Amino acid sequence: MSASPSASSKRTPPLLMLIEVPAVIVLFVMMIHVTANALLRAFASHPIPNTLEITQYIYLPIIALLGFMAAQARGEHIVADLVTHYFPTSVRRAVLAGGYALAALVMFGFAWYGLEEALHAREIGKTAGVSTVVSWPVFFLIPISFGVFGIQLCFATVRALRGAEDDTDPIDAEVARINEELDAEHAVPATMSTTPDSEAK
Repeated sequence: MSASPSASSKRTPPLLMLIEVPAVIVLFVMMIHVTANALLRAFASHPIPNTLEITQYIYLPIIALLGFMAAQARGEHIVADLVTHYFPTSVRRAVLAGGYALAALVMFGFAWYGLEEALHAREIGKTAGVSTVVSWPVFFLIPISFGVFGIQLCFATVRALRGAEDDTDPIDAEVARINEELDAEHAVPATMSTTPDSEAK
C-alpha cells in the first residue's frame, strides 16, 4: 500500500502514542525478561519458568499486532508501485482505492474471525502451549487490532479517491536530486576536457 510521505516527520498524534507506547513498553519488558532468563540459566542454572511460552504467546503477539497498526498510521508499510506509478492519475486513484477497500474488507473479516476465536479461548481458559500461563486475554487484541487496521484502510481509501496520494514520492524526489548531481559532476569533466583544445586554438 502507498505510504504517506510526511507521516514520520510530523508530530506524533495522541492516538498513535496510545499504540506505540504500550508496544515499546512490552518490547523492553520482553528484552529484560529474556536477558534475565539467559543469565540465570547460564550462571545460576535456574531459568525463569515458562519464558518461551510467555514470549511466544504474549509478548510477540502484542508487539506484532500493535506494530502493524502503528506502521499504517505512520505510512511506513512497504510500497510496491512499480506498475501503478505509470498509470494515469485517475486510473491510479481507482486502483489504490480498490486495493485499500479490498484490504479493509479482508481486515474486517479477520477481526470477526478473531473475535470468535477470542471468545472461544476465554470459554476454554486457553493457556500458552502446555504451560499454565493464561494467554486468552491476548486473543482479544486480535479483533481490536484488525478492526482498527480496517478503519485505517477505509480512511486510506477515501484519501486515495481524493487524490491525497498523488503527491510526489520523496524517494522519487531524492532519486531525481541524486541524478541531477551526477549529471552535474559528469558535465564538469567534460567541460575541463574541452578547455585545453580551446586554449590550443
